[in-house]
Amino acid sequence: MSAVMLGALSYMSASSQSIYPAEVERWRALVLEVFPEDEVHDVLSVMECESYGDPSVRYMEEWGQESVGLLQINEGWLTGWGDEEWAVRGHDGQSVNLEDPSTNLRAAAFIRHYERVNEKDDWSQWACQP
Repeated sequence: MSAVMLGALSYMSASSQSIYPAEVERWRALVLEVFPEDEVHDVLSVMECESYGDPSVRYMEEWGQESVGLLQINEGWLTGWGDEEWAVRGHDGQSVNLEDPSTNLRAAAFIRHYERVNEKDDWSQWACQP
């Protein structure tokens, strides 16, 4: 095999590897279930910064609201959402456990929907940006 072919194979192999640590990468399949494929990189990037893939992370914001889980969803976001709004993202409007990875990602998807509908900047509700 020529050196050029070996180099190309090496490049292809390296470029197909994940750029995220295993703690974050383990959530890729779930992210794909909740978000469109073209948003997966952004979601994993924000997740790496916000929680390093740990769904139990909690952070008390300076204004007294706690942010929770993989994408550090601020619990204040959950107040005032009507059943119709939640239904956009397949939620039944009941109390939620933001440490649950699926629930956390669905809440993040709803917030992303809110940003689009209200013409907010992408990821404007997160400290970490993709």
